[in-house]
Amino acid sequence: MRNQYMAKVLVHNKVVTEDQIKANWSKISDSKDIGQVLVDAGIIPPPTYIKVLAFVKSLEAKAAAEAPKPAATAAAPAASAAAKPENPYAPAASSSSDSEGGLQIEGNNPYGERSASNMEVEAVAGLEATSISTFQVKSESDENSAEESGELPSRFAIASGEGKPVDAPETLRPMTNLSQILAFARKFNATDVYLFADRPIIMRQSGALFEASEQPLDLSRLNERLDEASKGFSDGYKIVVGQNFSKTLGLPGAGRARITVTWHGTTPSISLRVIPSESTTLENLYLPPFCSQFADLPSGLVLIAGPASSGRSTTMITFAETIAANRDAYIQTVEKPIERLLQPGRGAIAQREVGLQVRSGIEGIELAMRSGADVLFFDHLENNEELYALLQAANAGTLVFAVTAGNNIHSLLSRLLNSVPEQNRASLANALADQLKGVIVQNLVPVVQNQGLVLAAEAMKMTSPMANLLRRGDIAQLSAAISSQKDLGVTLDESLQKCVDSGYIEGVEAWKRANDSRRFAAYRPAN
Repeated sequence: MRNQYMAKVLVHNKVVTEDQIKANWSKISDSKDIGQVLVDAGIIPPPTYIKVLAFVKSLEAKAAAEAPKPAATAAAPAASAAAKPENPYAPAASSSSDSEGGLQIEGNNPYGERSASNMEVEAVAGLEATSISTFQVKSESDENSAEESGELPSRFAIASGEGKPVDAPETLRPMTNLSQILAFARKFNATDVYLFADRPIIMRQSGALFEASEQPLDLSRLNERLDEASKGFSDGYKIVVGQNFSKTLGLPGAGRARITVTWHGTTPSISLRVIPSESTTLENLYLPPFCSQFADLPSGLVLIAGPASSGRSTTMITFAETIAANRDAYIQTVEKPIERLLQPGRGAIAQREVGLQVRSGIEGIELAMRSGADVLFFDHLENNEELYALLQAANAGTLVFAVTAGNNIHSLLSRLLNSVPEQNRASLANALADQLKGVIVQNLVPVVQNQGLVLAAEAMKMTSPMANLLRRGDIAQLSAAISSQKDLGVTLDESLQKCVDSGYIEGVEAWKRANDSRRFAAYRPAN
């Protein structure tokens, strides 16, 4: 069985293809297994063979320990020493073991239970330490089969996370379940939770990281937390070991969170973004006052930018809830993924998640246009094709809000224009000048004595003089033009200055973030 085991492990890990196995199967001998044959052929490196061999030997040992003892009177059929092992990928009549799903790989199951599902691991490194049985593992080919057939995955549903509130524990321990961890994070206004193997639970509060537990999580506890998270995917998503993903989950009484899982071999790293349970208002975001006018626009494009973890999605959703409460509008969202569930208010709302209800951002935009959306919220803008589609939607009479990356208005617009070939920049600049109605670039800055975060925003409402600057590609003059607009524009440095003058933030925080750090040179820390 060694050759069959090894072949399946290598193919499942995408180290080799089935065709390569078939082509080299006849070269197997008593002295060379399929792995050694592939090493000799230069198809796999020796270190990979050594790791796979160690993993396969552990499977053989476990299978031998679990195999039932043969009866003393049973006659063992004679086997030819020269016979070749059966090729696991060659056409053959089905057997009872094949009908049960083929090779079952358990890995080092810490619970001593047999896994009923086929394993797929996408990284060879660390196979000897695989712990699989915690998860309901699904083959990636199953994930892609719907797309290949032209159908969307039939796994879209959203859990609200409502229910009897989960009590937050006084302290966090390795065995603390995920619902209690999230409840603890909400209790102390933490925005993010990080779970890594052999490290304590880490949380982010007021922009700073702190250790929320004294004891570290070992790999088995980390896998338990990931298993709990999978129960919060009401869309039926199955975790595939080795396949990175980011999506939302809802745990009863603990609310909703966005989970991002990154695999290092077969060890997951988990980050959780706590999604606020309560809605807010534009006034409570403390944006520049003129920004509220964007919610009243009949059409056009509004960009919401900022660095990661700056609250861009929260701002977008607040605009959506404001419009829904005050306008008879058909509102659609295209999100990657959906975070907060919206209430319709006076308007009607349809939320779509890329990968679930639509295959791509472009498809989501096109569907919104075909179904007559009055307002479209897009989170977030990643490429030129999406930008052009959003500009077309705005030109067709839709009010579009889009989240994107950017630290200030100058760098944002420069990046958009420079992302296209030079011969296309003039047309893109004209389209932006015609359809861009406003830009918000926000930064969340720690309040003094870690009392929370305050918003410092660079924002502008597009005027004719600014549109002319954009048409000419004269982006360098935008900062001066924003400052001259007074009630229709504010630069980041002006916003930071107000925060310092009011005592909300330390001067050094303004110096770190300013477009022109010379303005805050007096606060520069001594070397």
